[in-house]
Amino acid sequence: MATQHVKLGIGAAVIVAAIGYLVLSGATKSTVYFLTVSEVQQRAATLQGRPIRVAGQVSHEPVRWDGRALELAFVLGEGQARLPVQYRGVKPDLFQPGAEVIVEGRLRPDGVLEASTLLTRCPSKYEEEKTRRS
Repeated sequence: MATQHVKLGIGAAVIVAAIGYLVLSGATKSTVYFLTVSEVQQRAATLQGRPIRVAGQVSHEPVRWDGRALELAFVLGEGQARLPVQYRGVKPDLFQPGAEVIVEGRLRPDGVLEASTLLTRCPSKYEEEKTRRS
């Protein structure tokens, strides 16, 4: 009888541990972490070649867009910090100087972020309008 209780206890512990592992691994994989432009500059040496995600604002410095080659070059700015970005792909509709963007890619040795993903964040004025309408 005691051995049955031990077996049930071990089985329950294994099930609880498995559920706990699945919950924790799912939570860490869905966690979104963004670096700022200044953080990228401070940690550039350790970030080179590694996949990173950076959130920032498109600087008012010249934006170069080649629609035939689908190449976009721009600068992310944050205060005095600047991060040049090169992206190959379709330019998002809301992309413009001053827009908030999220860029995923790898930092090259020359300090340029070679982006594989470029997303624009919804402008806050739309969020304010939506809140007022509700």
